[in-house]
Amino acid sequence: MAADKKGKDLLVGAVVGTVLGAVTALLLAPKSGRELRADLAEGVHTVTEKTQQVAGTVADKSKQLAGTLSEKTQLIGNQTSEWAGKVKEKALSWKNGKADEAAEVPVAATVIEGEEQQQ
Repeated sequence: MAADKKGKDLLVGAVVGTVLGAVTALLLAPKSGRELRADLAEGVHTVTEKTQQVAGTVADKSKQLAGTLSEKTQLIGNQTSEWAGKVKEKALSWKNGKADEAAEVPVAATVIEGEEQQQ
């Protein structure tokens, strides 16, 4: 994540520096008004194209990140559900008197036992 932020910061800095350098060069260069306007129009066109490219890249990366995040969230949810089912089975088997399995899940059994005493 930190590397991505550094890369973005570098890209933003490069774009801003390029724009400022181009504007400074255009304004300080000894040209006629017509040539200066043509150069400014070309510079605006170039900056617009670069901005569109960067926006497209950011959109693609965002979609990839959203897809990866969705997959990971789904995987974690499935694993959590599976683990909860196993704990429930072990706790119920301990409650029903299977002492050898009870040694594996003493915390879950204690929680279930505590809930029963409260009721």
